Amino acid sequence: MAKIKQNTIQIKIFVSFLAILFLGMAACREECHYKPRSHAGVEFFSIIDGTAAEAGVNLLELKGVGREDSLLYENRTNIRALSLPMNGMAEETGFIFVFEEHTDTIWFRYEVIPFFLSQECGFMLNFELADVSYTTAGIDSVVIVTRKITSFDDTNIRIYH
Repeated sequence: MAKIKQNTIQIKIFVSFLAILFLGMAACREECHYKPRSHAGVEFFSIIDGTAAEAGVNLLELKGVGREDSLLYENRTNIRALSLPMNGMAEETGFIFVFEEHTDTIWFRYEVIPFFLSQECGFMLNFELADVSYTTAGIDSVVIVTRKITSFDDTNIRIYH
């Protein structure tokens, strides 16, 4: 079953690649001024006296699982929000958050959705969040706010610590 699902994703990606290639060759000489990217928007919150409040965190490192050699964020203080790139070649992407006192990992599971922008810009990948799982060394909970990950910079998850 997992093999069939993986093959289906690979076929979708291959077809999307061919469509982008074809449209790129057939497109007018107009330039795409839009920088298509779909990143998951993350906000940090704390519960204070029973009320959720936006809260800054000190983030020593943020890196992708399986891509530990490339840092996404490093030595950020009082960070309240950030954006995370999804892997369009998989149905799951993980991130390692290294805070001052602890390290946690968050996994996003999603469906990859190719989206046609225009002849000039071609296709981009959006994502539909199915599930988020996480470790609890310092994270209390993670809540999905918006399931659709698009280029609109929406908040997709809130991390409570």
